[in-house]
Amino acid sequence: MSKGKWIIRMGFFSVVTFTCIVFATAQLWAAPITIKFATGMPPDEEEALHRGAVVFKKFVEQKAPGRLKVDIYPSNQLGKEREQFEGTKLGTIEMCWIAEGPMAGFFTEIMVLGIPYLYSNEAVAFRSLDGSFGKALMEEMRKKTGVRSLGIGENGFRHFSTRNKPIKSVEDMKGLKIRVMEHPGYMALVKSLGASPTPIAWGEVYMALQQGVVDGWEAPISLIESMKFNEVTKHIILDGHIYSFLPILINDKFFLSLPPDLQRLLIDATKVTLSVQRGQNVRNVYNGVKSLQDKGMEIYTPTEKELEVFRQKSQKPVIEFVEKTFAEKKIDKKWIDMALKSAKDSEKE
Repeated sequence: MSKGKWIIRMGFFSVVTFTCIVFATAQLWAAPITIKFATGMPPDEEEALHRGAVVFKKFVEQKAPGRLKVDIYPSNQLGKEREQFEGTKLGTIEMCWIAEGPMAGFFTEIMVLGIPYLYSNEAVAFRSLDGSFGKALMEEMRKKTGVRSLGIGENGFRHFSTRNKPIKSVEDMKGLKIRVMEHPGYMALVKSLGASPTPIAWGEVYMALQQGVVDGWEAPISLIESMKFNEVTKHIILDGHIYSFLPILINDKFFLSLPPDLQRLLIDATKVTLSVQRGQNVRNVYNGVKSLQDKGMEIYTPTEKELEVFRQKSQKPVIEFVEKTFAEKKIDKKWIDMALKSAKDSEKE
């Protein structure tokens, strides 16, 4: 090999080597991709959602050191739940973890999960929402809103809780002002039982009850317990009218912009997170009943006969309301049929 060719070849290898070093150094020193993760719960790891969020953060950051960073914004720091969903939709927030109520303003089909007494217990709800129906519903949401569900967490069965007047029958509901989430189906449910639905944003509920703006509200036991609503309400009826769920949501464009290995990491992190959050929430629910009783709350468990009256009074009117809403918005009625069929099938599995 001539001296000139040798010099050219060595020069070429030097350039390639230098380029690789520069690229590797740039990768090493590049700032990690930051995920803003908004929630409405306080930074207390005894609260299931926040503990789940912490698990998600640790899993992601330990599995992708220097590549992904998760910043949790608890206690509605980035806005109330509706604003969190809107921020995730617009991409100003990468992720949020909220209850389904405020989602109805952006994705009407979610109202099918507000059909009262749809699921009989947590296992039935998990089978339905983790199965083909839940996946199809969340995929429809992704297409229509640009918000992807990574998985569905457990908020729990919702019960009516009141300040002064105990509820033991449908008759006791008449004339009460009940706070509901910003969800038309929830409002239709409360109205069908003879009460007046009053939508109030989550961050304002405690004060509304404390000041007597409303007579009561409806919420899962774990939420009543963890947020100390026993201080502003005295009575609960364990009617379980709606199973409330907590989807972990991410802006779809952001998700798809990530390399495939990081997309898979977020999906895996979600699976681990949900196993923690669901388990702790169910534990908190069943421990919470006894704890709230010890704190002086009166908790009433209706008989099957009493519960059937609640079901008969509310389920058909709410289904009719959802059907009418879907017709007005030209939404396929199939989602109602799918929800009812999935619930029925999940009872048998």
